[in-house]
Amino acid sequence: MKIEHIIFDQPPAGSNWHVDLGPTRHHILLLVVKGKVRYAVGDRTLCISKGEGLFLTQGTWRAAEADESEPHHMYSAHFSDLPLNKLTGFSSEPYLQYRPTGFDYIKQRFSVLNESWIGKMPFYEMISEGILTEILGLVQRELTNEAFSSSRRSLALRIQQYIVQHYREPLRLQDLAQHVDRSPNYVSNVFKEVIGRTPVEYMHEIRVATARELLLTTNMTIGEISDSLGYCDQTYFNYMYKKIVGHPPSHSLKLGKM
Repeated sequence: MKIEHIIFDQPPAGSNWHVDLGPTRHHILLLVVKGKVRYAVGDRTLCISKGEGLFLTQGTWRAAEADESEPHHMYSAHFSDLPLNKLTGFSSEPYLQYRPTGFDYIKQRFSVLNESWIGKMPFYEMISEGILTEILGLVQRELTNEAFSSSRRSLALRIQQYIVQHYREPLRLQDLAQHVDRSPNYVSNVFKEVIGRTPVEYMHEIRVATARELLLTTNMTIGEISDSLGYCDQTYFNYMYKKIVGHPPSHSLKLGKM
């Protein structure tokens, strides 16, 4: 696989953001993380809202424009040299609209991918390709996996939503178990089976994704962000940040000041 572009679109309200009608030069995987955007593909008009994504195969004719009612923020990865037999989870159609259950984690991985591509630290191309491969694999696995019953997926989603709403608080597995009226072991096993990580791992991923956005967009210090996200020990926060993102929070802080 060869990455051509990693783009984060965040046009201001009222801007004339659009993509002219034409064939895609590469495969494109995109994810809307705020607002909505409209795509025209063939004779279809698709409204892609927050939490949804779109996959376009190379050569697909498409046009796009901003939705004036809700300005969008959107990640997109443009890549080539990946055989279509590696993309079977996206079906044989020229495009596929999708809504990942693990949206928050996919968003976090896109964020890290974008930072890696912009930062251009040593071996960034190899690291970026690895992150994009992970994203493609996770999305396709979710699209094609029929092994989970609707009840197990529903339970995992309820736990996921609870973590997203309470991730700044001291969360225990017992709290999650009480929320869904199941045993801690059952909650942990089902969540990892469906989402691919333990509830604790997922909580740290959400915290670190939030920390990264705060480092890039606010004047908060690393210590202030660590405290606001429920980390009593900044050293441990630094450890978790580097483990998930690949570099310490000080590097993201430098990017935010560029």
